[in-house]
Amino acid sequence: MHIQRRQLWLVLLVETVFLGILAVWVLIRLDRLFEPVSLLVALAIIVISDVIAVVLMQAYAPTRITFSPGERELEGQVLDGFGASNRGRVLLRGEQWSARSQGSGPIKPGDTVRIVSRRGLNLLVERVPKGASSE
Repeated sequence: MHIQRRQLWLVLLVETVFLGILAVWVLIRLDRLFEPVSLLVALAIIVISDVIAVVLMQAYAPTRITFSPGERELEGQVLDGFGASNRGRVLLRGEQWSARSQGSGPIKPGDTVRIVSRRGLNLLVERVPKGASSE
């Protein structure tokens, strides 16, 4: 699971500004704004909080599906849909995705599908024949 760099920097910027304002406010209330040790402690707390935020964001970031050479093909479970419109929902890595089927053969809820590609928030899938699943 990865988060895009632009999102990471935006969240870090907002968090750092918030903590900086909070630190200045606390130091003003304690009449210690211009003491060097107080400013260093506030700066250290902000940096440590930024590091913790990066670690937590990498752990809980939304899934970004990538298809790199040599990567095992991803397979998902059909939740519903795929009637006449060839559109439905697929469960992949614990997340529900909108999907469109490719190829022939009916796809029913509970079937395993192989992810062929992704366009935006929609997956292009094909049915995996019974017994051919790599899971």
